Amino acid sequence: MTLWQIIPLAYLAVVTIPLVRIDWRTHRLPNAWVMPGYAAIAIAWIGVWISTGEYPLIPAISAAGYFGFLLIFSYGGGMGMGDVKLAGVLGGAAGLIGAPTAILSPVFAFIFGGLASLVVLMITLLRRKDLPLSQAWAVTKETRIPFGPFMLLGFWVAMALTALFTS
Repeated sequence: MTLWQIIPLAYLAVVTIPLVRIDWRTHRLPNAWVMPGYAAIAIAWIGVWISTGEYPLIPAISAAGYFGFLLIFSYGGGMGMGDVKLAGVLGGAAGLIGAPTAILSPVFAFIFGGLASLVVLMITLLRRKDLPLSQAWAVTKETRIPFGPFMLLGFWVAMALTALFTS
């Protein structure tokens, strides 16, 4: 692992727990916690570019792809802009590690988030069994789940698996 890979990982290691706690309580990912990640990514990309002479194409594609994918979801109201901004940071950091990490990070995020949503849905349906199905399925404040924690979990699981299988 190079210094340029460590910079965004160190940033994410510092902010992961606070972001999870904040997002779980408020359904917000504050810019004050997310946006410095772009500076860490930029420093890392510039470092890679200067040290290797090659533009870090995989991290750029990964960041843009994850960001763009969630941006499309945000138009339907399924994702917040905090999730979209965090996706760019996670995609850029994962891309610095390699293409497998960049692919696995969002895949795991959606798997973990989907499983959590399924659990919440089942519990909600059991609690609202006296209501018509159309009302029982309704999303309310207590049935919404934040996606940021699952994005971060997916990132760290992808990192762990990459480290496990590439060392």
